[in-house]
Amino acid sequence: MLIVEDDFLVRLTLVDALGDMGFEVIEAEDARAALSLLCDHPEIDLMLTDINLPGGSDGFALARAARVIRAGLPVIYASGRYNRAEPHQQVAGSRFIAKPFTPTLAVAVITDLLHGQMARDQPRPEPVGLDRRM
Repeated sequence: MLIVEDDFLVRLTLVDALGDMGFEVIEAEDARAALSLLCDHPEIDLMLTDINLPGGSDGFALARAARVIRAGLPVIYASGRYNRAEPHQQVAGSRFIAKPFTPTLAVAVITDLLHGQMARDQPRPEPVGLDRRM
C-alpha cells in the first residue's frame, strides 16, 4: 500500500499504525514521489492519498495519473478540509475518509476496498447443473 501525505507527523503515525497491523506500507510526501514509487513497486495494491498535496497537484489528479500507470488501482482519499465525499464517488474503486480518522477506521476502509477489488477480480463460477452438451 502507498500512503501519500505531506504532513510528516500524520504520515508517520499512519505508516507506523498500519505497519503494526500487518500492512506493508510505502510512503510518499507528494504526487511526484508517489508516481515514481508506483512505477518502481508493482506490489503496491492500494493508495491512500491526502486530497491537498504540495507542488500544484491534488489527490484527485494524482489518482488519475496513478491509474494511467496502474489501471484500476483502489484509492482512498483523505482530507480534513473536505467534509463531503462527492468528488470521489464518480470514480469506481475509491473511498473517502474525513480527517482526523483513527487507524482502525483506515483499516476498515482499506479492507473493504481491497476485498471489493478482489471480488471483482475473481473469475465468475460456472453455472451449476447445466449440461454443456445441449
